[in-house]
This record gives sequence, C-alpha cells and structure tokens, in this order.
Amino acid sequence: MTSPNHAASRRSRQTRRDRPGWQAYRQALDLLQQREWDGALSLLAEAEVTFRTTDDTDGQWRALAAQAELHLGQGHAHLAMARALAALVIVEQFDDPRACGLLAWRVALIALHQGDYRTAGAYLQRAQLCLDMADVAPPGGLLAATAQLCAEVVRWQQVMQQGRIGRSEGEAAINEVRTELMRHLIAINRHIATHGQTDPDVQTWINVELLPPPPPMLTDRSPSLVQRFLAWWRAALAPPGAHRRTAVGNLSIDDPIIVEDHLSGERMASSADVRDDLSAAEATLPDETITVVEATAEAPAATSSDMPAATDAASHTTELTVYTFGTLRVYRNDVLVDQWEGVRSRSLFRFLIAHRQAPIAKERLATLFWPDSEPELARRSLHQAVYCLRQTFKRVMGDIPVVLFVNDCYLLSPDLLLWVDSDAFEEAIATARSAWSCGDIERAIQAYGRAIDLYQGDYMAEERYEDWAEERRIVFQSAYLEALHQLARAYQERKDYPTAIMLSQRALAVDTCDEDAHRVLIGCYAAQGLRRLAIRQYQVCVTALRSQLGLSPSDDLEAFVQRVLEGAA
Repeated sequence: MTSPNHAASRRSRQTRRDRPGWQAYRQALDLLQQREWDGALSLLAEAEVTFRTTDDTDGQWRALAAQAELHLGQGHAHLAMARALAALVIVEQFDDPRACGLLAWRVALIALHQGDYRTAGAYLQRAQLCLDMADVAPPGGLLAATAQLCAEVVRWQQVMQQGRIGRSEGEAAINEVRTELMRHLIAINRHIATHGQTDPDVQTWINVELLPPPPPMLTDRSPSLVQRFLAWWRAALAPPGAHRRTAVGNLSIDDPIIVEDHLSGERMASSADVRDDLSAAEATLPDETITVVEATAEAPAATSSDMPAATDAASHTTELTVYTFGTLRVYRNDVLVDQWEGVRSRSLFRFLIAHRQAPIAKERLATLFWPDSEPELARRSLHQAVYCLRQTFKRVMGDIPVVLFVNDCYLLSPDLLLWVDSDAFEEAIATARSAWSCGDIERAIQAYGRAIDLYQGDYMAEERYEDWAEERRIVFQSAYLEALHQLARAYQERKDYPTAIMLSQRALAVDTCDEDAHRVLIGCYAAQGLRRLAIRQYQVCVTALRSQLGLSPSDDLEAFVQRVLEGAA
C-alpha cells in the first residue's frame, strides 16, 4: 500500500516535471551521461533563466548547484564558488536543513580547492549545524572537527608568515595536519554518499564520475594527496553496481577503502617523509590544477596581494581578519568575534575600520552616532560604547589593546596586523585595470576574478542608511560591476557562453537595469541558437527600464538586438 507521504512526493515530482525549465534541466543531465559538458552547461544556464523568470526557486537552486559541480570539474573553482553560494542563498530560504547542509559541504570543498582554509572551516561548521538538524550528519561531530583542522592550517600559515618559526618546521606541521584532514574528508564523503542522498527523481548533485578529469600530471611521478582524494571520491560516488578500477599511485583499486588504508600507512611515516612526498608530487602539477587540500598563493591567509606583508613579529603582536562586504565578520587568529558588548560597539568598530587611516576626533564620533543628544550626554554615550568595544575584544585578545585614545582622538592600534577584504578588493581591481591597459588579459581576468570572489555583498551592508558608508559602497559596487562586465565580455569573446551568462546574471542581481549585462546575455543566447531566450531577455530589459526608470532601451541596444535576432533567425 502506498503511504500518503510517498504519494505526495510522487505528485510533487510529477508537477515539477510539467513546469517550465525542467525539460532543459533533464536534458542537461542526459548530456552529462554523454560527457557533453559544454552543452550541459548551456542547458543548465537556460534552465536557470527559466526558473528565475518563473520564480521556480526549487529548480533555480538545483540548476545553480549543478553548474557549480560542472565548473569545479572543469577547473574553474571561482565560478563554482559563485554558483554554489548563489544556490545556498536560495536554499536558506527553505525549511530544508539537509539541502542547506549538503550545499555548505560543497562550498567548503570548493574553498579547499582554492586553498582557502578559513572559508572552508566556516562552511564546514555550517554543514555540521544543518546536517545535525536533519539528523544525517557524520557521527562524532566530524564536520566540526574538520573545520578545526582547517583553522589549525591557517594558524600555522600565519605563524610561518610572521617569521616566528622556520619554513621547514612550519611546512612539516602543516603537512601532518593535512594528512589528518584528508582522512576526515574521506570519512565525511563516504557518510554523505551513503546517508545524505536527496530526491532521487531529480538529481541534485552531479556524479563526479561524469565530470571532466583533473588536468594530467606533467610526469609519471607519484600523485599528491589531492589526486588520491579525487580518485577515491570518483570511486565512492560511482553509480551503484559500476565496476571500475581507479589508479592511485602505484595501486589499482576496486574499493575506495584501499585508498584510505594507503593513507593510513602513509600517516605513520615521519613528517619529513610526508612533506617530501607532497612536495615531489605537487611539483608535477600544472599551474592551473585546482587542489583540494593544498595551500596556494591565492589563500587570503598567506598571500602578499590579499594579506599585508609580514613584518617583525614584535611590532605586530596579533592579527585581525575583517570582512566588510555583507555582514561584518571579525576573526582573531581564526576565532570569530561573535559576542559584541553593547548596542553601538559593532557600528563603532565598522566606522573605525573604514576610517583607520587617521585618528578620529571624539567630538566627531559623538556627533555622528548621537546627533540628537546633548554634547555631554553624547560624549558619555561614546565613552560607554568604546568601553563595550574594548570589552568585546578583551574576551578574545586579553589585554592586547585594540582601540587607543590619543590627543582626544580614537584610533585602532597600529600594532594590529590587519587583513581587510575591502583593501584586498581594491588591490585586485587596481591590478586588473593595470593589466588590462597593458594588454595582459589573462592576468586581468585572474585579478578581476579575485575581486568578485571577495565581494560577498554590499560594503558595510548593516550600515545601509549611514551617509559615511554610502559613498564607498557606491564606489565598490561600481568596481564590482566593472569586474563582472569585463569578465563577461572576455568569456563571451572566447565563446565560453555559460560563464559569460553567469557573470552577467550576477550583474543583474545588483542592477536589473544594467544594459551591458542584458546585452551580453542576449548575445550569448543568440550565439547558441537560443533565440527564444534572447527575446525573453530583451523583454526583461525593457520591463526593468520602464518600471524602474521610466525609460526605453538605448538606441544602441535596440540596434544590437535587431542585428542579433536577424542573425539568429
């Protein structure tokens, strides 16, 4: 006898099949079976547009997640991260902790591909929380324990950068942590592959076996731990009943457990042996190889472009990592500052971070934050807010001073080693513009890619109505759109239409009246023979301009659309 829940699920799936966009989604999965990855990406982009225009959020997040998997398989980790995060934002609106937890796990893996251990740790913690709620989490708090290992890697990287230990000693310690991290990743993936399955009728995750292989090594030397994990991952996620032998080092395996046993034996070797094995193997990888648990020069905790250069350890006694795009997040040596004293301490810290180039007069702060109070009362309120801010950091930093008072002015201590995402964003944009003007398009694309990865929301989003934040917010948003436009046009010229479409859609998420983004979308759809989608995008543009600005499309856009549609007819 069919249960009511099963019958309801079948009705839901049947209804889903009849909705717009799902046919393209299923066709994309069919192309994956044929290993037609570019065609699958195009259909997934088409499905996503249809889902978005019909407000089908269930289909939209699945199409985004599927695109993330494909981008990751093709080695475009920054694009995979953008799609996975967009899918996660949608899923967080649902009462579905399992899907949210699985997406957070995927985001963590993508972050590890990028060498970003800090971000990976944050999303592993989120995955732990969500999968615990869904009662499908790996046992023993394994996700949270893996997040702690990521934090440990970050701490060792920081200690090395500050010159407090030698490089060889630090690398040996990091490699020991990575070996344990590898074991945790394998255990988590095995559990999720067997206990975290979602709706079998509509595929949420693309089987890794269907994805393009990672770039080949340049020599026949032993593979790194990264490649061993990828080999095991493919074997673990193979379709039930599939029999396939996977080469791992000198082993040829039928059972992924052999890989884990191989790593277990490796872990018993000395740290120097582990380091030598990693160094020898990783030296054989091409530059574009994306790694899973490998520290790269693009990791925020260890780069000169994204982190201030290390100086004498005695003059910089501690580190604060500050994220100003989106919700304010502050870390002290990878420990989140999550308990703020008082109601004004966060706002005061945001202002001091934004204006840390020079001391701020106390009268200015009092007038800014308490404009309707009498001067004496405003000063008292300021003193109380500063006290609360100091108490906030005292909880995680002890007696290390954060806010100083000098000559009737407040400022952040110059002894703090600060990394601020908005600084790294500005540096990436400047690098991209310089490279672009010199004709170094590849370098410009990489720098613009770093910039859009850093832009995780509006600058100082919690201070949306404060004049002091609005000017920089507009500047940053304009630079972000510039990066999206330049990247979209570059990928369009290379006929990488799915990537150009994704970037343009991100631009429209910021400004629905962005004619440049609409133009790229129309051109990409038409170039792929998707005339219907090109027409629909033009109609979306016309509606947005008319409803929000009372304008019609520019003559240049009208002429472009006419040429494109005539060519696609």
